[in-house]
Parts: sequence; structure tokens; C-alpha cells
Amino acid sequence: MKKLGIFILSLLLNFSAALAHSPVGFVVPKDGSIIQKAPEKMEIVFTAPAKLIKVELSKVTSDQKKSLISGLLGNEALTPIKLSKDHLMKELRRHIISLPKLNDGIYKTAWRALSEDGHAIKGEFIFEVSPKGSDTSGTDVKLLNGEGQVKRVRGTKITIKHGPLGELMPAMTMEFNVSDKKIISNLKRGDKVKFQVNKELELIKIESK
Repeated sequence: MKKLGIFILSLLLNFSAALAHSPVGFVVPKDGSIIQKAPEKMEIVFTAPAKLIKVELSKVTSDQKKSLISGLLGNEALTPIKLSKDHLMKELRRHIISLPKLNDGIYKTAWRALSEDGHAIKGEFIFEVSPKGSDTSGTDVKLLNGEGQVKRVRGTKITIKHGPLGELMPAMTMEFNVSDKKIISNLKRGDKVKFQVNKELELIKIESK
């Protein structure tokens, strides 16, 4: 029983630590997207400030045909693409990475970062540039609209359990900074709301449903 208690405690501690990390809100181009026009930049947007320490972009050059839908297997042949390092070591929510000119093909991005509480986090995403694609990579998106339920109001911050924000950001519970404290002054826990955030994930508009 003692060992079981230690095991459960360990799981709880690890779970609490995971909650303290800064997960990704969304990336641009969207993971798995197929776009006609090669992007001039990538964006990695965290739900809390994080510091990028490494970003690698590679073109998939394997002869094997792999679907973006089924995903890459991790053993594909990759050709590295040189990126500037101007975006590194800056503690921000929204990180913008300039890209060189990209040809048609599948591209894989792998990143590493330090969350606001100092934990190391990492991730990857893929996109394809193709004449058969669409221009819905998220590059031109300025504002994201969502609906949800207020979980907490604290000073200039509000926590909302929300559904997907447009086509970029999945459903989650997140604390947002607000552009003006007045816009959340009349809200309370349990209120159902419609809201709008910018690409820095700052809440700029909210109203009760």
C-alpha cells in the first residue's frame, strides 16, 4: 500500500508540473495544412510566455510517399533549411520566425523552448506547399473568435473554458490577459460568453451569451 501511495503521489506531482508548463495555443502554418503559396514566416503562439531556444525547419526528401493526414513516421529523410536566430531567447507568447523562399514540398518544424516556470518543452508540426492546396494556413488571420464559460476573473485576467478558436486553436481552458479591465468587470464564474482575441491571445472583446 505504501508503494501504491508513493506511485499515486508521483503521478499527481507530475500532473501538477505539466499544468504549469506553457503549451502551444496554435502554430502558423497550421499543423497538417496544405497551402498554395509558400509562407514568408512561421508563428508559434504559446498560451503563456515562453522562450524559444531552438527551431529547426527541414524539407522532407524521402522517396516514400507519406500523407500529412496519417502523419510522418519520424524516420523520414530530411534536408535542413537554414533559419536566422533572431527569434530565439525572447520570452513572448507569440514568436514569429522569418522563412527563406520555399519550394513545393513537405516541411517539418521541430522546436524547443523554456516555459515561463523554467521547464523544457518541445513540439513539432508539418505543412505542405502544393499547387493543389488552399490558402487557409492562418497567415492572414488577425483575430480569433470563440465561445465558452468563465471559470475565473482575476484583476486584468480572465480564465475561460472555450471551444475551438477559429480553425487555428483547439478547445481548452485558458487564462487570457485583457486589453481593458472594464470589459470583464461585470463578468463572474459560470457566465457563458462570446469573445474575441488577437494573435497574441489578448482578449479584446467579450459579451455574455
